[in-house]
Amino acid sequence: MVYIRGRKGEKERRTEVKEERKPPERLDIDLEKLKKAYKDIEEANRQIRESHMEMILNLAIAAEYKDPDTGSHILRISDYAAEVARALGLAAEEVEILRYASPMHDIGKLGIPDKILQKPGKLDPDEWEIMKQHPLIGARIFQNSKSPLLRAASQIALSHHEQYDGNGYPSGLKGEDIPLFGRIVTMVDIFDAIVSKRCYKSAASFREGMDYVKSLSGTYLDPKLVDLFVRIEGKIKEIYEANTTIQQFLSEFGGEESLRDGG
Repeated sequence: MVYIRGRKGEKERRTEVKEERKPPERLDIDLEKLKKAYKDIEEANRQIRESHMEMILNLAIAAEYKDPDTGSHILRISDYAAEVARALGLAAEEVEILRYASPMHDIGKLGIPDKILQKPGKLDPDEWEIMKQHPLIGARIFQNSKSPLLRAASQIALSHHEQYDGNGYPSGLKGEDIPLFGRIVTMVDIFDAIVSKRCYKSAASFREGMDYVKSLSGTYLDPKLVDLFVRIEGKIKEIYEANTTIQQFLSEFGGEESLRDGG
């Protein structure tokens, strides 16, 4: 056979193939150390997540401090919204995001003067226009965030005063153009506002609150969400009654203000 430079015989090629297929050397892995490292990472992530959630709630509380009648409002909104999300069949992660993002719906009130927020009577047209800026202010606070939780908070802050029929603010969104989280928070926010005492009104009963939500179906509120809210009335009432008991307890010991002041 004529020799050709660079050409290898069959035997040489088989040897090279065997060498290429030679299994890699076995790595000496300590499984116990690997498990511990994994647990350490999980614990670190848990602590970061808890710190994140704590920061969110503290920011929401800071906004509520401007309105003395709504201190526990954010926690009730969180509970109601999460219950609705579970009933909708949303994934556990989405339920958690909504639970922790929903308290931020009124964060934009940080930019509204106290004389407007705490006015016991009806706002005049100029005051109302200022009040209507709080969704935009709230959305801007988180607009550049990369966190899914804070993006949800921004979306909720911006859309929780939109109406299903398109007559809301600030953008006049209509129907399902309004983000789902915004539609949920709008509904539970209205319910809680009706059944809670405010500086300009007394608290309505649970039944009055449910009836008021039903009266807004298809106009202010998403009719599908209203129907769902009615179906889970028992769960909503459990949250309502638990919070009513807490409020009665706080009233007997000087109210929420005494707890805020360390009393």
